[in-house]
Amino acid sequence: MKPITCIIIEDEVDTRKLLKSLLEDYCENVQVLAEAGNVQEGVTMIKKHQPQLIFLDIAMPKESGFSLYKYFDEINFEVVFTTAFSQYAIQALKLAALDYLMKPINLEELMESLDRFRNQAKSLTTKENYSLIEKNAQTPNHQKIALSCSDGYIFVPIDSIVRCQSEKSYTLFIIKDQEPIWTSRNLGEYATILQEYGFKRVHRSHMINPKYVKKFVRRKSPVLIMDDDTQITISASKRDSLLDYFFIP
Repeated sequence: MKPITCIIIEDEVDTRKLLKSLLEDYCENVQVLAEAGNVQEGVTMIKKHQPQLIFLDIAMPKESGFSLYKYFDEINFEVVFTTAFSQYAIQALKLAALDYLMKPINLEELMESLDRFRNQAKSLTTKENYSLIEKNAQTPNHQKIALSCSDGYIFVPIDSIVRCQSEKSYTLFIIKDQEPIWTSRNLGEYATILQEYGFKRVHRSHMINPKYVKKFVRRKSPVLIMDDDTQITISASKRDSLLDYFFIP
């Protein structure tokens, strides 16, 4: 059986390395021909190597991954989108892209994407499909994050997350006006995403949305009181940066 030839287009170096490692070390009959850090580099690599499959990040500097199709007269490869945000994933799926992977990349889901590629009909996704995907992505939408659960993902508006609490390899999400959600991934995997939306890591085991902070209590180990009356101790290493953020002298 000939290997599936692929290229990874991803601006985050760590994610790119992880995906390449998963493909080469754990997936049979897969050959990574090249890597690229943005759309322009990806176009060059695709035209040079003619891969069968592209793993394409969506949110990249300068140009979204959705714009890739514009650089080709004909699409002779398939795309698996990679994203941290649910609205992109849903749009890609509804508009009949081959598949999508939520970050952080899960090996089992990666293998399922490869199986889907192997088992698909010969016809490839057309330029028209990618054009629709891009247009749909530009439609205003509330930003959501996908939280893994036992039977799939729960899509949660980021601004509704009150706080996150680490419990060993699991994370508990406290959501405004909803039941708490347990996920099977650790807090560190979500921290990078949430920090971009103003969330603060106040302790090794706690991350909070400043929007829901009600009170700061001065103690030897200071405490934040959240809108749900939870008291969260601030670690010594986070104290000064948090006080600066809230303009507390």
